[in-house]
Amino acid sequence: IAETPTQNCSPHAGGVSAQAGWVQQSPGQLWVLPGHTAEMNCCSSLSESNIHWYREKTDGSLVWIYWSSSSLSQKGKYSFGKKSDQTHFFAISPAQREDSGVYYCSSSGIAPVFGSGTRLVVSNATEPQLSILVPVGAEEPRQPPATFPLLCHLHDIPAGWDTVRWQPG
Repeated sequence: IAETPTQNCSPHAGGVSAQAGWVQQSPGQLWVLPGHTAEMNCCSSLSESNIHWYREKTDGSLVWIYWSSSSLSQKGKYSFGKKSDQTHFFAISPAQREDSGVYYCSSSGIAPVFGSGTRLVVSNATEPQLSILVPVGAEEPRQPPATFPLLCHLHDIPAGWDTVRWQPG
């Protein structure tokens, strides 16, 4: 069973903020084995007691799944509830390959605030490992160079993955 560690809610850690408040979603990516439980969290500074959960379709549109309130709710293999005053959870059990996709949470209300999304991968494959390598020069310059090369090293990439994108930011 993949468990998400409990973390403090923070408006600057993987969330989207608005004047009215912020929503933070975690983890950003979640790998689970088929048949296991996938759990994601949504923290909100907003006072509403309900959080809505969505799944992104291949065309980019969102499909509403359900809402979580202060009590534990279940809809088929989905369960929803509240872990603390600010943190709601959404779990899929048992997760299957077809559950892979991007999930979003949002606050309720007239102007909902969305989390940044959780990419769920349900697979028997090993999660790829990523390393960013920075070259080390023979001499340490007094001033860092304006530009320098970075090397992205991935290993344990599942078969069929033929594209890796570098997105600065």
